[in-house]
Amino acid sequence: MSVYVGLDIGGTSVKVLGLNEEAQICFESSFATNSERGIEAFVKTCDDTITKHIKACNANLAGIGIGCTGPVDYRSGVIENPYTLPGLEGHSISDLLNKACKVPVLVDNDANTAHIGEVFQHAPAPENTLMITFGTGVGVSVRMEGELFRIPGGIHPEIGHITTSVFAQDYCYCGRNNCMEHILSGTGINKHALLQYGCTAEELMQTKDSLFADALETALCDAVSTLATLFHPTCVYIGGGMQRFFESYVLQAVQERLDAFLPVYGRTKLEPCIAGSRAGSLGAALMAYRNEGR
Repeated sequence: MSVYVGLDIGGTSVKVLGLNEEAQICFESSFATNSERGIEAFVKTCDDTITKHIKACNANLAGIGIGCTGPVDYRSGVIENPYTLPGLEGHSISDLLNKACKVPVLVDNDANTAHIGEVFQHAPAPENTLMITFGTGVGVSVRMEGELFRIPGGIHPEIGHITTSVFAQDYCYCGRNNCMEHILSGTGINKHALLQYGCTAEELMQTKDSLFADALETALCDAVSTLATLFHPTCVYIGGGMQRFFESYVLQAVQERLDAFLPVYGRTKLEPCIAGSRAGSLGAALMAYRNEGR
């Protein structure tokens, strides 16, 4: 049996998923990223984890797909992200894993691989969709007429740093204090809740703090309405480690705001990912699977 492995590399954890020759999931696991230990230790952990699963399945490793929090060059596999992946920047993860595992390795931005995984679960999905992943950072993927949107140069556009009308007192590494990532990432949400209110974001939302909730709703509505104006997606998939938080506390109110804003551009619907936390690793494995000509 041949197995195609997907790695979803985030700032906090790496999710691992295997697909067999019928594109059925045969294993899943995760491990802490710990990128600060350096690239050699990281590659060894990836190799050891993959080898353990392949041996347990009594299978042959046929290919690896990687979704990595950006910036990452999808052509060379070089990670250029010292902010959420310190210790891995400047190295080609595809070249290193190719040498370690002796199979083809494909790399893309983690929002793109999550998008691929989510679309696969819908079958058929609308032609024009967006994926926004909320975790350690914020990733955005755009799909138009069934194809992922790319810009020249091999680097995925860092759409997660577009501005909102909500401002924080501190600043993001991008230099702004009102970008999506700074306001709406899990890192930003929890940090600002603690700094401003001395408690967790979950506690604030449960007590229905109107100022905190309104800021999150406004920021997400700003971002989605801007992207909808540009790309006219039928739906926007909401995923990542903060999916349940947004699904529980934010999405319904933002959908109501969008419905009032967007009739000129068509109706854009916010949809929680049905692939959930496995969307990125599933999409990465599908990249490897499809690279074999299936």
